[in-house]
Parts: sequence; structure tokens; C-alpha cells
Amino acid sequence: MTNDKIKLRQVCLVFIAFSIAVKIISLPALTATFANEGLWISAIVNFLIDGAMVFFFLKLGERFKGLTFFQILKENLGNIPTKIILFLYFIYFLLKAYVPIMEQKSFIEISLYETTHVVMIFLPIFLISCFFCYKGIKTVGRVADLCVWFTAFSVIVLICLSIPAANFSNLLPIIGVPLKNIGQGSFWGLLWYFDSTYILFFLGAFKPEKLTKTKVMLSYLACALVVIVFFAVIYSEFGPLTKRQYLAPITMGKYYLSLSNSGRIDYVAGFTLALSCIFAVTTPLVFATLCLSHAFNFKHKIIPCLITNGVACLVFLTTQNFFFVTLEFMQRYVVFFLLFMAYALPFITLFFKKGRSKK
Repeated sequence: MTNDKIKLRQVCLVFIAFSIAVKIISLPALTATFANEGLWISAIVNFLIDGAMVFFFLKLGERFKGLTFFQILKENLGNIPTKIILFLYFIYFLLKAYVPIMEQKSFIEISLYETTHVVMIFLPIFLISCFFCYKGIKTVGRVADLCVWFTAFSVIVLICLSIPAANFSNLLPIIGVPLKNIGQGSFWGLLWYFDSTYILFFLGAFKPEKLTKTKVMLSYLACALVVIVFFAVIYSEFGPLTKRQYLAPITMGKYYLSLSNSGRIDYVAGFTLALSCIFAVTTPLVFATLCLSHAFNFKHKIIPCLITNGVACLVFLTTQNFFFVTLEFMQRYVVFFLLFMAYALPFITLFFKKGRSKK
């Protein structure tokens, strides 16, 4: 996995293909529960923080030219501290994947009217994820090349179907939304963010190009703008009822009158989004596997793949019946661990010496 390579274009597409997909299912309803018409402002707050970390990680890549995050840690901290940090990131990515995976379960069951036992549905997804992890970062880029079209199609169709039924006065007042509500909307939705960490683990895996920072930041900006517009449109359509739309792609646009004559194209959008989400929710498991493989010396690279997906599958099966209890626990307590790993720990690199590029 140390020789994984990804193109800069694919790094950019990871945000557009995957980050958008996992943020437009349940997150709008959850954010609206606290921020009401200011849900899109709460999203802006989180995107600004996460976007600042994307920029920091890109600057970090410039400082340690050619080095991966693993090499940066090893050169400056030594073997044992590096292994400890990477194991913590292994746990971090497992936790980051948990909520989207559980969300995907509900989305597939409702959107596909699936009545098959959950094990029969999701065991194949974890098998796909295991293969995904085995192939590593390069496959993340290749899948992003494909899934970006599915995600774009889904978002465009859902927004276009919703706009005729939207009443944008529902977003008023733009000025005057209580800051407390905005802050609560941002905090309780944090589990769906932290995508900036992907850049940290992409370091050394892609070849810098002209305007590298500009290209990546623009792609992240595009992701943020799409999600913010999506939040605004869904609240314009449903108003105070947005907090009940926990599977937004299923309910958005269904009240567009022309659908009765042209067919339920919104179903097609939901199906294509579900396809993108399969890879979006398992992408953190790829990075978890990567961290585990660098933290310990395994005889074969399939072993960390099996461990990562085995743990994720076990947690999924044992908590699926009381997901909302687990979600609340993560929102109240586990989120602080994620905040530390994503936004605090990386700043130790400011005290590191500049490494030399390893080829």
C-alpha cells in the first residue's frame, strides 16, 4: 500500500463524489432540528473549519515535499510514537465510517423497499469494502472518477425537482437566526464532516501540479456550495417539516406534479446516489486499513483489510437495533476524540523538522 498513487484530479473528485453523497441524506434534517432556517449557515461554519484544515494539510505537503504522513511521523517521532498515532487514526477512521454506514443501511432499506434480512444486504457491502481496502488509495481515485457522475446526476435531479415546490421565504430571516441555534446545528452535525483528514493521508500519494492548492481548494469549495444549496432547497420545500425528512433523497421532489406523467425519475436519482454511497461510506475504512498496515507488521496485506472490515461489520451488527442511542453517545462524547484527531493532533507537525523526499 505504500506505493499507492492517485492523480490530483482524483483527489479533487473524492470531495465531490463522496463528501457530497454522505451529507445530503440525513444531515439536512438533523441540522434543521437545531438550526431551523439557519441550517445552511451551520453547514457553512463546519465547511469553513474543515476547509481551513484542507489548506493547512496542503501547506504541510509543500513543506515536507514528497513525504507521506507516515514518513513525516517516523522521521520526527520514531517507530513507537508513530505506531501509537497511527493506531489512534485507525480507530478514528473506524468511528468516522460508522454513522454513514448505519445511515446507508436505512437509506437502502427504505429507498429500495428492501425486506431481506440485514445480514444478507450488508455482508456483500463489507466484502466489497474489503476488496476496496486491499486495492488501496489508487482504487479510491478510480472509483471517484466514476461515482462523481452518479452523485452529480442525483443532486441535480433532486434539486431540479424540488425547486418548483420550493418557497424560499422559508429561509427568512437570513439575519437574526440565534447564534445558539447555529452553533447547535454545527456541533450536532460534526460527525458527518472531518473530510479534510483525507488530504493528510493523500500526502505523498499524488504528484504536485501547477496550482495544486487552488485546484484542491476549489473542489472543496464546490462540494461545500453544493451541500449548502441542497440544504437551502430542502428547507425551502419543507419548511419546519424539514426536521422530519431523515432520508431526504427519498422525499425531495416527490411533490413535483409532472412526475405523475413523466414517471418517478426521483427514484432513479435515489438509486444512483445509493451506489455512490456504497463507496463513500467505505472510503474511511480504506484509510483505517492503511493506518493499521503501517502501525503493525503484517505478513500479508489482506490481514489488515480483514481486521478493519471485520471490526466494522461486528460493530454494525451489534448496534444496528439501537443506532439512535449509539448516535447520541457519539455526538455527545466520541465527537471530541474525532475533533482532537482531525483538528488538533496534526498541528504537532509544526514542530517537526523538514524532511527530505524519499523516492
